[in-house]
Amino acid sequence: MTQETSLFCQVNSPKDSKNLTDLEKKHTPVITVPEKLKAGETFEVTVEVGKLLAHPNEPSHFIEWIDLYANWVFLARISLSAVTTQPTLKVPVTIPHGMKNLTLHAFERCNMHGVWEGAREIAIG
Repeated sequence: MTQETSLFCQVNSPKDSKNLTDLEKKHTPVITVPEKLKAGETFEVTVEVGKLLAHPNEPSHFIEWIDLYANWVFLARISLSAVTTQPTLKVPVTIPHGMKNLTLHAFERCNMHGVWEGAREIAIG
């Protein structure tokens, strides 16, 4: 007997990043940053939910918020409403001097499918 885990009992992420299910494509935050980054430089981070497969945006099913973290340090949050907003966060970020590696973590909450995480590792040149 297998036990089914509720999407609301955990932070969800893709089980296999090379073979995403439709549920994972709709909910996993996609983080976009420039190819080359330098410490002390400001760059724009874009987080999109539904980039791989459109997520519904209706009163009964929508993305409520998106959070962005750098190495587990909180950077930004956007709260969203159904229908009139799109699940995209754009924010300028500055990498502190002396940092060699950076992992950006994005979390989003779907009112029907819980919290989902996407991450992106970045080498600082």
